[in-house]
Amino acid sequence: MNVFLDVILESIVPRTCMSCGRELRYEGHIAGACTICVTGWGVFEPGETTKTLFNERFYGAWCALGFRLGNGASRAMIHKCKYGGEPGRVVELGRWMASRWPAPTGGAVLVPIPVHWRRKLQRGYNQAERFAVGLGEVWAVEVDGGGLVRLAHGESLTGASREGREEALKKTYGIRALDGCEEQDMRPVVLVDDVLTTGATLRACREVYEKRGREVVGAVVLALA
Repeated sequence: MNVFLDVILESIVPRTCMSCGRELRYEGHIAGACTICVTGWGVFEPGETTKTLFNERFYGAWCALGFRLGNGASRAMIHKCKYGGEPGRVVELGRWMASRWPAPTGGAVLVPIPVHWRRKLQRGYNQAERFAVGLGEVWAVEVDGGGLVRLAHGESLTGASREGREEALKKTYGIRALDGCEEQDMRPVVLVDDVLTTGATLRACREVYEKRGREVVGAVVLALA
């Protein structure tokens, strides 16, 4: 029913590309960006070249990477994901990403990098969690959005040096305390985030899990800064 209503709405008020303003045909876009603009994102293809680039910042047995974070359309898209108040757009990007990359195997679960509750309250959602939902829908992989938590609330680390990020992220993340009757989940983890900069955030979260004997096999990231 929602799809039918979308078709009717777009026939009355045509959608336009969020980047260039071109009119969008139904399903002729990716999360509100026309295919012409998407070609300028610097989209990564699955393969050893992308894996090598990814592993320079965060080593893992498995990875998936979306596009480069440039100064044009791709940066505008990430800004929309974080601050645009449109969680559905982020879910759509997750579906797009999952349609291009093979799913992780071995019974792994997707774990989105959490934001502090104050930031989530301000934005209305966690963009990494919404991205993971879209991935999980296509891959048929469970999303575990409750175990990993952000303990400290601080300023954005965008633009910080690698050493600065590493220091700031110490003791930032933790695992939610379990009820005494619950068993600890030991399934392999694939971390999910929107932007990969130095890899410090992913490494900090992996350390949290590894201290508890749980394996982090890799990560999915939408954009590479």
